[in-house]
Formats: sequence, structure tokens, C-alpha cells
Amino acid sequence: MTLSDDRTPALATTSQNPKCLLMGATGRVSQLLLAHWRIEKPAMTLRTQSRTNGYHLTWSPLDDGSEPLCQFVDRESGIDTVIALIGATPSTCGDVRDAAALSGAVLEAAAKAGVRRVLFASSSAVYSLGEGLAETDPTDPVNPYGHGKLDMEAVIAASDAHVDTCCLRIGNVAGADALLGRAHTVSPDKPLQIDRFPDGKGPRRSYIGPASLARCLERLVMFENALPDILNLAATSPIEMADLAQAAGLPWHWVPAPTERFGTQRITLNCSALAGIMGADSLAATADTMVAELRNLGALA
Repeated sequence: MTLSDDRTPALATTSQNPKCLLMGATGRVSQLLLAHWRIEKPAMTLRTQSRTNGYHLTWSPLDDGSEPLCQFVDRESGIDTVIALIGATPSTCGDVRDAAALSGAVLEAAAKAGVRRVLFASSSAVYSLGEGLAETDPTDPVNPYGHGKLDMEAVIAASDAHVDTCCLRIGNVAGADALLGRAHTVSPDKPLQIDRFPDGKGPRRSYIGPASLARCLERLVMFENALPDILNLAATSPIEMADLAQAAGLPWHWVPAPTERFGTQRITLNCSALAGIMGADSLAATADTMVAELRNLGALA
């Protein structure tokens, strides 16, 4: 096989057992997903990728080009969907500005390898601050991570690759977030500090639990028709961060929110488009159910 092979991706149907490649398998979100799929068998045949050894595919798209993916797809007799949970995050030491180039390389390789669909992990950070933010609302990132993801979306939108793509603007993933993701560092001597705003409440965010995220990804992999270019991804009801800390039994206390953070109290997503694909009931969640998902995975004491 050469990189000039002209391949037409086959249309998958929900009656098949599509093969799916999870990229970025060492990341925190991916590790939570894999923990869930070890307990609850996924609806697809799952393969994993990382730049390090120990996974089905060792591949660095920017360094290695398209050939490793093309060869892997051949060995697997086809890969239907790539879930690209790739790129640096604010909690890692990588450069968040690489998201556009990295995702562009993945999309180019996927097209050459005959992959039907790629789901790219974008972020709610592409929006400005506000409540009920929908996919049609203006984007105005307030940090470099958001700018990097928005640049990534632009590269994907401008591509002429014959691949069905969807950029998932994911909210906070319980267990990989700034609150529950550092629960192991919290103690009665070092409790969480949660901002308290003038209305007496704390930050409110759009969250999703890892098991719920896994089921969303499965449904998007199995979806027969072309997906929207962009989808918000979170539970339909936003969550008070104080409720999450309380549900998890973590020691915490209020601190007065600095004036400059008043505008950040409520940052939430409108996920009605996703609910139309998933069914609204499947996106219902509370702080208690999200904590229960983490405990079921052994990711929270």
C-alpha cells in the first residue's frame, strides 16, 4: 500500500461492530474511559494509540506522518472511527498551540487510511463566558488553551479530506477536572477552596461523568448519518462545584471570590443538539451520579 491509494470510506451501520481507535490513550480522560470499558464492554471493537509503547499503535502524527496509521489500518482490516483525545491541556506540560497542527496531521492520515469518521476533542473553552452557550454562539476564548482548540477547529473546517468529522466541545469531565481530578491532594489540613460569590453560591459548570462520556462516544461512533461539524458535549443540567465536593465527601470551605472572577461564576453549555442524538434522558446527571460513576471505576475513594 502507498500513501497515494484512493480509498472510499465505507458507510457503517449500527448493525456492525465498528473498529474504533482511541488516540491519546495515556491522557486522564482516556484512562477514565478505558477503566469504564474494562467494566462495561463497549459497543465497538476498541484499539488504542499513544506516542509511547504499550498500546495497539505507537504513533506520533507530527513526527511520523501518515504511514504508521495506514499500515495499522491495513493490519486491522479497517478502522471505522478515530476518537482523537489529543493535544496538550492546561494541566500538562505540552504546548496547547500544537492542537491545530496535530489534528490536521491526524485528519490527513485518517483520509489516506480510509477512516470513515474522526471525533476530535475540542473544548467549551472556545467560548467566551456565559450561560447556555450553544454551538451557534460566538467564540471568544479567554485563554491560550481555548485559542488552540479554536485554531484546531478552523483547520478541520478548512480541510477537503473525505472524512466525516465532528469537533466535540466537551465541558468538564468529572475526575479529570480541577476539582475532583485532584481529590487525592485534598485532606482536612488542605481542604478545597471554592469561590463564593455575592449571591452566596459558587461556580456552576457543565459537567459529564466518565461513564456517560463513554456512552456518548459510543453513540457518536455508531451514528449512521453525518454528524454536525460541532457538538457541545456535557450533561444537560449544569452542576454546582460545591455540590460535587460535597457528594464526593471532600473537605472544603468557601473563600470570597475575587472581584475579577465574578464573570466566571456560571459557564454552561446548551447540549440540546447532542440530546437530539443521544436522547435527553441519557444526558441527565447530578453531582451524586457523577461521583458514583467515579467510585464505580475506583477513581475516587
